[in-house]
Amino acid sequence: MFKNFIVLTLLLSLEASFAKQSLHNTANIKCELDDKDTLVIGCTNKCGRWNSWALKRYARKLGYDIDIINLRSENQTVDYTQVDGILIPGGSDVNPDHYIPLQSPQTKSRLQSLRHFYSPSDIGEDRDKFEFGLLKDYFANESSRYQPILGICRGLQVLAVSQGIPLYLDIEEELGIKNRRYTLDRVQVNNPESLIRELAGRSSFRAVKYHHQGIRLDHFLENQDRWPNLDITGTSHNGKLAEVMEFYDRPILGVQYHPEWTFFSKMRRGVFSWFLKRSCFNKIMGKKIYEKRQLSLTRNH
Repeated sequence: MFKNFIVLTLLLSLEASFAKQSLHNTANIKCELDDKDTLVIGCTNKCGRWNSWALKRYARKLGYDIDIINLRSENQTVDYTQVDGILIPGGSDVNPDHYIPLQSPQTKSRLQSLRHFYSPSDIGEDRDKFEFGLLKDYFANESSRYQPILGICRGLQVLAVSQGIPLYLDIEEELGIKNRRYTLDRVQVNNPESLIRELAGRSSFRAVKYHHQGIRLDHFLENQDRWPNLDITGTSHNGKLAEVMEFYDRPILGVQYHPEWTFFSKMRRGVFSWFLKRSCFNKIMGKKIYEKRQLSLTRNH
């Protein structure tokens, strides 16, 4: 408990000095759970065999007991604030109606002409409604500031669209890059001080891909000043495809590739271990930091 108090005091004193390189963007965080505690990870859809296996494997290595639940099911919806970390797994196409109306007339016209590449599905519509609703509340909720999110494949795209960033509707049609189907691609790290560089332990790595949509990277780069708190820190195909997105004001990491399928890699271990350690930190310290910050703000006013 005394150790936790020291960490809390240190974080509050340093927090204001972090801008582009925030405390969220580091793997160098240690967190220990009491024997009676269980880490609860909430997936916005069925987590799937390989995500669950990776989470359990690295939780065991970190000494954590873990419970993985589905935040959205036919029988019930679980309040996301009641879990320690949120994982948005891969899956169906994101409905372009969530981003086309927000674009300039020129971009809107281009996207509308490509709309037929979108593959609608019932599960996709259900997930869109749930995940965009969750993220809207999450970003508006200051008490969730230390709750980590890991977005994988579709999860990265949902995170991007939630910030107003549009997608390529089909990378083969728009970029001339064959749609990725269990493809092993090389990811290039663009920022040597990024979280993904620390997690992967190298400036490039290979990862398994399965997608035909992706972040509209040219649009993001042309309008980057709109999103000062996030960055694309990894790309592939000579900088044409966004592979990693990091948020600097919250512990959020989005990856276009599938770390759960990229076996025997330091990157895989790093990504899931970071997510679990951030979830542990949120469980133990997140609400305490928020409450102390609110108390400090009240006193200052």
